[in-house]
Amino acid sequence: MLILMAAQLVLTGCSRQTVYSHYENIGTEGWERRDSVAYVVPVRKGGTFEEEVGIRSTRIYPYMNIALIVSQEAQPSGAHRQDTVYMNLTDEKGHGEGEGVSYRQLTAPVSRIQLQDGDTLRVSIRHYMHRENLPGIKDVGFSMTRADEG
Repeated sequence: MLILMAAQLVLTGCSRQTVYSHYENIGTEGWERRDSVAYVVPVRKGGTFEEEVGIRSTRIYPYMNIALIVSQEAQPSGAHRQDTVYMNLTDEKGHGEGEGVSYRQLTAPVSRIQLQDGDTLRVSIRHYMHRENLPGIKDVGFSMTRADEG
């Protein structure tokens, strides 16, 4: 029993620490292509971070997938990057992917980023679909976990 408890403590101690997680609501009128969702993430202790985007969608979303442009800039270090993230929201049979009942929630990795002590990361996410207005996207989220501890 003591060995099992010690193993659990070691595994818990090495779990990744979420340093930021936030969802922004998209209005009921739909997500316009020119409208980006913005996040400001202060970083007290620098290091390597893994990033994820999240989508909460409803049944009225008209496509099987979504393409997102994730732009990031850290100040004062000047780190800058832009990534395209593709997420499948339904399978080939039209069944919703992810978890949830009234809406589905999915996450996808974005990248790993190196940030310095005291940086502020500014993140902007917008859709990159052919349709100007996307109905059925309820929320868009961004999260960061520390990747260099454990």
